[in-house]
Amino acid sequence: MKEHKILFQFVIITLLFALIGCSNSDKNQTDEKVSQKNYKNINLTILIDLSDRISEGLNPGQANSDIKLINNVLEIFKKYLAEKGVVYSEDKIKVIYYPEVDSDTMNSIIDSLNIDFAKLSFVERKNVYNTLIQNFNKNLNKLYDKASRMSEYPGSDLFNYFKHRLVDDCIIDDSSYLNVLLILTDGYIYHENAKYQIGNRFSYLAPKSAHIQIFRNRPDWEDIFNKQDYGLINTGVDLSNLYIIAAQFNPISSSPKDFDILKKYWSRWFEEQKVNHRNYKILRNDNPKLNSAIIEKFFQTILEN
Repeated sequence: MKEHKILFQFVIITLLFALIGCSNSDKNQTDEKVSQKNYKNINLTILIDLSDRISEGLNPGQANSDIKLINNVLEIFKKYLAEKGVVYSEDKIKVIYYPEVDSDTMNSIIDSLNIDFAKLSFVERKNVYNTLIQNFNKNLNKLYDKASRMSEYPGSDLFNYFKHRLVDDCIIDDSSYLNVLLILTDGYIYHENAKYQIGNRFSYLAPKSAHIQIFRNRPDWEDIFNKQDYGLINTGVDLSNLYIIAAQFNPISSSPKDFDILKKYWSRWFEEQKVNHRNYKILRNDNPKLNSAIIEKFFQTILEN
């Protein structure tokens, strides 16, 4: 009887060790799968159009709407960093406007919104992560307030920025990075230093531009656009390694159809600069919750690729 009891105990102990071994094996396999997940670094650039579109008189609440949208992107950014592990982050994020203005205050604010996690210690990464949105909100409010109080709005030379600076500023030629550009603009492009025309190609899109007005009352406008080769001038730069969200497009109230026209111009421009049609989104100045859902899905798609 005693021998049977000892045998029974031996069997139970053997089974327990076997179960523990299986459990540890499963855990090790799970840990290995997690460690093998290919986490990219995000190189995020936020390009803000500081033209009169941010005027409280012309567009009440636009600055607040911009900041809310940036917050949505930052929440996605933080969520990804938390999943990857903040201490392992070599991600980058910066806010820019172009051209620069002669304002030490505005340039100082911009400097505070240029963050490179790779240059921070592990402790600093955690602190920056914890205060990221608070820091951005405080300084973005200062930036918009300062820009709106200048004697003239700084404006935005988007065409020359794309032509001369975007590749160097926004694209890291490294497969471990995802280059993402968030553009906040009403969709109209105009600057006194960028007004060129080559045939039916232009460097600008203003509400009163003839090459926008001719399409407003034509049901066949897209056919004319395509057949007569309308568009923005191709800068010749290669943006194939860039993901773009162009948000806050805001057609003038007298011509809501302008959103479709602007979208056509910008889409052709992106694709002629080698941005894959799946790698960009153009969003109108709309319900923040709707845009937030679209942006989150866009990030989810590119982060899973």
